[in-house]
Amino acid sequence: MSARFLRRSADGLRAAGSVLPIPFRVAPLCLILAVAVFAATAPRFLSLGNAANIGAQVWVLALLAIGQMFVLATRGFDISVGAVAALSSVCAAMACNAWGLPGLAAGALAGLFCGLVNGALVGTLGLQPVVATLGSLIAVRGLSLLITGDGQVVPLDAAGAVTRLGFEPMPILPPASWAALVLAVGAALLVGRSLAGRRILMAGSNPEAVALVGVDTRRVQLWAYGLCGLFAGLAGVLMTVRAGSGLPTEGAGMELQAIAAAVIGGTALSGGIASVAAVVIGAAFIQVLLTGLNLQGVSPFVAQIAVGVVIIASGLLETLLRSLPSFHSQSRTRT
Repeated sequence: MSARFLRRSADGLRAAGSVLPIPFRVAPLCLILAVAVFAATAPRFLSLGNAANIGAQVWVLALLAIGQMFVLATRGFDISVGAVAALSSVCAAMACNAWGLPGLAAGALAGLFCGLVNGALVGTLGLQPVVATLGSLIAVRGLSLLITGDGQVVPLDAAGAVTRLGFEPMPILPPASWAALVLAVGAALLVGRSLAGRRILMAGSNPEAVALVGVDTRRVQLWAYGLCGLFAGLAGVLMTVRAGSGLPTEGAGMELQAIAAAVIGGTALSGGIASVAAVVIGAAFIQVLLTGLNLQGVSPFVAQIAVGVVIIASGLLETLLRSLPSFHSQSRTRT
């Protein structure tokens, strides 16, 4: 019964009229506008080298944003993903030095473990997400600094072979970027085609109804945070591949960029609505914004202000969209 209920509810979410596509259209429009502005004001912006650079850089933020999307869809959030990515980068580098290229998987496992800890704190013990993930942020960041000796980078013994995965086209994009794209496709299939994805969306859209049909929402939260940690770990591995070393101090501020990318991509802070493709486009918009401002010679501090404005605007945008009469009328239709 529960599986049939979740399947019908998810179908209703997808078929509830035009309300779902509206937020998902925002990210492409923002990206097109940003590209048009920087193409007109920064001559080097449309060069093949810059396009390739953006295409390679965007995937760290995109993976963080996809993980954040799973948590936001359950009405939570995770502000520790930047620190988790840094710890995962260090673990990947250390394990790679010990066991070769397969050791990079240790970064993903470290991220998964951190995510499951957050999920247990929020879902099982009932802590508020801000308390649980803020504590994790501080603890994980401290652990990264501790195991590297006051934040020293961890150089890879086989840096040349590893960095080729992050920079050598095969074709068009480097292998690491192709791997990230495959992960994004897998996440999209998980959200749109699997029972687990339906449970995550429904746990955020209508947790009371989901509980009534026998679905353990605490377990759903556990795995949503686990997926968030896993994707943060994968982002950390990608950081290591591109830098050729473990980076214990990286990722600061990226947790908020990830939330902004997810919200610009149409993920509802109130849960229940998510699109991987739109989230990736939201991440691309933020990366284009940062790169375009850099090409124009804008101070990095001004770029930080711009990202802050984007975060505020994304929250206001979601509030505006949810205030539309059509949103409420079609929300009633889907439930």
